[in-house]
Amino acid sequence: MVTALPYLLLVVIYGLLAVYQYTKDDEKTRFYVNVFSVGVFLLFFGLRGFIFYDWVNYYPTFQATPDLKTQLTIPLLKWEAEYGFTLLMIFCRSIYPNWHFFVFVCTLINVILLLNFLKSRVENIPFVLVLFLCFGGLELSTDLMRNSIAILVFINSITFIQQRKPLPFVFLCLLGALFHLSALFYLPFYLILRIRYNKWLLIAIFIVVNAIYLLHIPVFKTLISLVASLIVPSAQLWIEEYMEFDVGGSVLSIGYLERLISGILLFCYINKLRECREEGNIFVNSMAMYLFLYLLLSEFRTISVRVSMLFVFGYWIFWYDMLKCFYYRSNRLLFASFIGIYSLLKVYGICSNPLASYDNLLFGIKSYTERIVLFRRHFDDVKNK
Repeated sequence: MVTALPYLLLVVIYGLLAVYQYTKDDEKTRFYVNVFSVGVFLLFFGLRGFIFYDWVNYYPTFQATPDLKTQLTIPLLKWEAEYGFTLLMIFCRSIYPNWHFFVFVCTLINVILLLNFLKSRVENIPFVLVLFLCFGGLELSTDLMRNSIAILVFINSITFIQQRKPLPFVFLCLLGALFHLSALFYLPFYLILRIRYNKWLLIAIFIVVNAIYLLHIPVFKTLISLVASLIVPSAQLWIEEYMEFDVGGSVLSIGYLERLISGILLFCYINKLRECREEGNIFVNSMAMYLFLYLLLSEFRTISVRVSMLFVFGYWIFWYDMLKCFYYRSNRLLFASFIGIYSLLKVYGICSNPLASYDNLLFGIKSYTERIVLFRRHFDDVKNK
């Protein structure tokens, strides 16, 4: 509970701001609430210490990256990260060679991209920030430094899907790929996301992927093993070892029930969700894509989480738009209360891990050496269980 407390407090702050804006919704209030929300986000994530996981890899890479004041002797082909992310590290090191300055710059970029996406789509930004933290945002804001920029660049290209402008869409996808190559996966979705699919076709796919998930049907394991044995027989053993290591978790979990309920609500209210905003159909398809990919790829836990994360933004808009689908105000309040309670429980589950233990530059942080000792001790304890 103590480990998760700062994150729970963050959710409570945004929840209270959302309620305050809802009860006193005018342009001036909205402006001040949004400014305060952004300030809290920057202070919390931009000034964070070594929390969660991926700093273990990013910090040494940043420390080994040269700056513009020294000769760049590392050939382009040997850069450890994508060119855009590496150039960002070089740029930050040239201004101020400090890891925490780099973290703050990355957080600032994420905030700008996220706000640019939200400002014309939602009226209550603190409420969406609660959804953001609950559904993927914590991971994007702490661990997935490259992925987060690529994903947030992509969501700003959704306007061009709706406007049917392929060139700026492709440009933003390629820009995102400079930070993480997974952004190239978005390119065919210029066509896929704008199609208005038959409701019953989507329901049929949802039933199939749920059956694959619940029955542990090894669709991809069988396919990958077959292809590997035909093309590179020597690699089959290595592939099988990886697939045995990267297995999915428990089938009947809270996470699965959340996705099942989300899918049921999505298809029950699909027509209203499509009509509640100009880009409604795109966000319905994005939410469906998240659910399909997560369940379909469930044989491989890491791949399932990472690939479906590319469409996690569908959650932020889906749950926000669901409030508009209820006719009675009392039902909207009950639904908003449910989202608040569930968000607290979800964030508690994510942040109960000792590695999530929060510290901030304003109050003092543990050094890299101290945190790496904690990191290794944690995984030793996990292995010994």
